Amino acid sequence: MNTTKWVLIWGGILLFVGVGAAIRYPLSPFRNAPENPADSGQQAADSERQTSGGVVCSGYVDLEHGIRLLAPLRPGRVAAVLAKEDQHVEAGTPLLRLEDHEAKLQLQAAESAVTTAEAQLEEALRLAEQQRARLAQQQAALRAAGFRLDAARQVLQRKENQLKNNVVTTEEVIAARAEVKALEQQECAEREKLAELKTIDPTLAVRKAKAQLRLAQSQRDQARYQLEECILKAPTAGTVQHISVGVGDIVTGFSPIGGERPVVRFAPDEPLLIRAEVDQEFVDRIRVGQTALIRDDTHSGASWRGKVQHIAGWYEQRRATALDPSAFTDVRTVECLISVDPGQPPLRLGQRMRVMIGHVPSLGGER
Repeated sequence: MNTTKWVLIWGGILLFVGVGAAIRYPLSPFRNAPENPADSGQQAADSERQTSGGVVCSGYVDLEHGIRLLAPLRPGRVAAVLAKEDQHVEAGTPLLRLEDHEAKLQLQAAESAVTTAEAQLEEALRLAEQQRARLAQQQAALRAAGFRLDAARQVLQRKENQLKNNVVTTEEVIAARAEVKALEQQECAEREKLAELKTIDPTLAVRKAKAQLRLAQSQRDQARYQLEECILKAPTAGTVQHISVGVGDIVTGFSPIGGERPVVRFAPDEPLLIRAEVDQEFVDRIRVGQTALIRDDTHSGASWRGKVQHIAGWYEQRRATALDPSAFTDVRTVECLISVDPGQPPLRLGQRMRVMIGHVPSLGGER
């Protein structure tokens, strides 16, 4: 009975001590202490610079307008990959080619339509010449009818005079009058034909034929452009970073079917810079033209110097990064572009960097 009593007493004491230690541990000043002494020294130096007026922020190596994400404008199956990753190319260099059989057929059909439209325009121009000739012929026919009518009227008047002297018979006068009426009707018919021909405007047919020709030429140019788009070319001189498709893959618009990656990632020959994020509380400490010290975010190796090139005029949330849980908090930042001085060690696109703006120490022998 006594043994059981002492076991319960000691058990209660141990439980009390354990609970006390568990409550005290989160409040310990050593809870968040870094394991690496070098990291501790770096964090202390960064904290000192923040306090003394400098700004420490993180960023990554980028281009001013970012990486170019290239893809053919028309869908199709990849027929050939014409460039390699990490290959430097000049502007206009073919990078990959799609199957172009259908595009060639469309271009042939469009060229045939242009040929037909040209023939129709030539025919319309000839109709205009024919219309002018028909008008001249009809005008001559109308004048001839008028001459015949004048002659018939003179004959009728002479016979009416002769009838008074009993030189001709009444039947002859009646026949002459009938002839005059017939010629009057003929003259009227010729005049109506002339009026009808004048209502025909051959320029309308010419304009229509020209419009059809322009439409056919536009469709031909579009078909030619679609054929040219079967070859994806480098927009400027630069380096092919990554090609996500191979021969036989089907691409449509921006990315291959079933994938989310761009067809080609392309880095143009532009100066590299650091795209950094400055917390809202330190934005008023930075100015365009300030010097900056740049280090790799994962080790304290080479260092780079640069200058603040641009400060964004708006706030935004911190860029989401799966490896950085704090990126998901509602922290407002301002994007800052840091240009890198020439003649320094090379950088890689996407490289994570730590940037110190203002109160930059001398590099000494760090390089």
